[in-house]
Amino acid sequence: MNRLAACAVLLLAAAGAFAQDAETVRVIHRFDWRRTIDQKYQGLVYGSLTGAWKLSAAPDGGTEVEARYELASESRRDNALTEKTVEAEKLSRFKITPQGVMTGFTGDGVPYYRNFPAPLPAEAGPGSVWTGNGELVGDFLGTGTATRIPILIEYRWVGPGKYGATDVIQVKTKYALRYQAGQDQTGDPTLTRAQGVREAMVSYDAASHRVVFINERTQELFTSSQGTTLGNEGFVLTFFEGVPALGTAAVVAAFNQSLGRPPLAATELDAPAPPARAPSDVPDVEVAADPRGVKLTLQNLQFVADSAELLPGEDQRLATIAGLLKTVPGRNLLVIGHTAAVGTAETQDTLSLDRAKSIVGKLKAAGLPAARLMYEGRGGRDPVASNDTEAGRAQNRRVEIIILDQ
Repeated sequence: MNRLAACAVLLLAAAGAFAQDAETVRVIHRFDWRRTIDQKYQGLVYGSLTGAWKLSAAPDGGTEVEARYELASESRRDNALTEKTVEAEKLSRFKITPQGVMTGFTGDGVPYYRNFPAPLPAEAGPGSVWTGNGELVGDFLGTGTATRIPILIEYRWVGPGKYGATDVIQVKTKYALRYQAGQDQTGDPTLTRAQGVREAMVSYDAASHRVVFINERTQELFTSSQGTTLGNEGFVLTFFEGVPALGTAAVVAAFNQSLGRPPLAATELDAPAPPARAPSDVPDVEVAADPRGVKLTLQNLQFVADSAELLPGEDQRLATIAGLLKTVPGRNLLVIGHTAAVGTAETQDTLSLDRAKSIVGKLKAAGLPAARLMYEGRGGRDPVASNDTEAGRAQNRRVEIIILDQ
């Protein structure tokens, strides 16, 4: 086993991820809560936090991790997922020491769990009970600032079970949320108190002792400096799995070939802007590597003016794009709408979000699963050309589809 593979195995055993020899680990948290404000029921809240951990070997034998996450709210009809809207994208870097401790965090308050669940002790067996320290990290009041809440977890051996077709060892965990204002000096200053209890069933692969699934029941209450309380009662389901590398360069080359264009040279894949391409049957589509995976940029999409309604002539182009996306199964897709900087920031954000949603609708109609699709609107915040000319504004009006490496 090579050094990176050994580091990956250490990470999987110590920090909850989950396929030997994997260089990318997919982590998915699904939230399903009954929400109260000031103890008055507000309704059901569905959401997900989807991440990809990139692993690399550290000189001291530990593992360096770069973690990218998309925080999405979910809409459901008859309990079936209809769409996922991205509310924030987060990037974090941290390290797993040779002893299996997560440390040195930088970035936007992810991962959600830190040093939980702990590795399964070698001596654990029927009747075993043990404890461990960890942290729960989140933007609990929705202010945009994450807070770290220390937790002391009790672990209790349950015994053998099944996770799908996998034989697992099940362990019950329980910890209390106890937080007072100022405990986290870098946390949300408006969070004055957190209280509650979380109980979970953690499933460890019986053969490798890697964590594969956590089913956690939550009952928690957060109090703001204004005296308002926010309560959540329900479940957090967490899935871990190693995934093979996307093979960004190969996907870019294959897509360009399918579009009737010569593949990009290796040096061009890292260029900030891809070079112009020869005409094809699918015009105004650029394919390039992206830090998050592979990005398709669709220019000159024909919408009704100031609307998210696509004109009929776009159906064939989007059908072709959908066909390409189906050749990369099992990956999440992020659709991002962009506008020119015309009008107010609010109207730009609304229009870009609605247009991204419209593209998602077309992709679903073409057979791509709703569970793989997320969308967001970036308004005019990420221009690729000057907004001072009509040509520049036309370039800024675009939709990007990113095949996420997760």
